[in-house]
Amino acid sequence: MATTEKDVESGKPTQLGYYKRLFDQGAVTPEVINHHYSGAGTDEDPYIVKWIPNDPRNPMEWPTWYKWVLTQLVAIATLAVAFVSSAYAGGLERVIVEFGVSQEVVTLGVSLFVLGFALGPLIWAPCSELYGRQILFFGTYAMLTIFNAGAAGSQNIQTLLILRFFAGAFGSSPLTNAGGVIADIFPAAERGLALTLFAAAPFLGPVIGPIVGGFAGETIGWRWVEGIMAIVCSACGARGDQNTDPRK
Repeated sequence: MATTEKDVESGKPTQLGYYKRLFDQGAVTPEVINHHYSGAGTDEDPYIVKWIPNDPRNPMEWPTWYKWVLTQLVAIATLAVAFVSSAYAGGLERVIVEFGVSQEVVTLGVSLFVLGFALGPLIWAPCSELYGRQILFFGTYAMLTIFNAGAAGSQNIQTLLILRFFAGAFGSSPLTNAGGVIADIFPAAERGLALTLFAAAPFLGPVIGPIVGGFAGETIGWRWVEGIMAIVCSACGARGDQNTDPRK
């Protein structure tokens, strides 16, 4: 969508189209460029850069309905990762039989996934501040889907365990950044309710995971357990296109 020009007669500020904001992280309006910021631009008195009135990139000024849509999206994304962490357990017996390994070895698929949860945030948290949370969500969820799909085709236990570790490392991105998204879009007075509803998602995932994984593992095999994980992650990672600016 092309950027809408400023309506001089009405005095409405310039709006950035949805796809402009989506693909151009550095897109700004003339009002942002020409705004008089406090400071002299020197080392002793640097400019104080802040949101200007009616800035289309200020998430605090987005419509309430749009904020709740984003909250639901990050909650579902977090639920899916928690689901993937536990659904693997539903196919353990089939993995033991196929690869001829012990219970302790196959359980490493859960342990290594959680280890990825511990190491991944060391990368994704600072990167989200440098490059934005949107890029991190898209990129890491794509890799999570790929590693889950790869695990479904594993020909030995070593490959399965390694892919589970990397799936956990990339899947930790929503756990790290989802709370930051809510803090970005809701003021402190409204943040409590959003965080309360969001917090239910990580607890639902480990409950749903073993149930789905257990049924799938007993009927269609452990490879389809991994396949279901990949399908769920790809569905959660793909956001529906919107052709309108949320501020309208």
